Amino acid sequence: MSRALQPILFSYQPDQEAMWIDAVPFRAHLVHLLAAGLTEAVIARMSGLSTPAVRHLAHGRWGRPVRRVPIDTARRLLRITTAEARAVRVRLVPVHPTRQRLREMVAAGWTLAALADELAVSIRELEPALGRGSSSCSQLLRLKVAAAYERWDRSNPDQLAAA
Repeated sequence: MSRALQPILFSYQPDQEAMWIDAVPFRAHLVHLLAAGLTEAVIARMSGLSTPAVRHLAHGRWGRPVRRVPIDTARRLLRITTAEARAVRVRLVPVHPTRQRLREMVAAGWTLAALADELAVSIRELEPALGRGSSSCSQLLRLKVAAAYERWDRSNPDQLAAA
């Protein structure tokens, strides 16, 4: 992380929470996180931001780049380091919550192939999370499944694929 950005991350002044700052360095940081293998939904989940907020910063709004971001948004993004982004791919976490969500989605009619496409993972990575033989999965898989599960409208199983 750049030394120039450290004061934003480590300082907290409640009266400045409504301040807006230049979005360029934070968009660059977001690009690094995306290049490290995270998705916009996973970054949103890790930072506590909304997926549309992350998407707007990454791609702009209506074809125009976002010029300013709230200081709180900047602070939340900087808390995810590129080292952390790489670590979530291999860090093992308990599989139980992921397994429950995946089983509920499969019971609602999702195929393994459709889930793998939606989550951008291989079927081979999903199978152990669904079966009984595994007690852990990668933190990245857990975050991807949780984000997809939140987007899923249970009354319309096809909606997730269209989102």
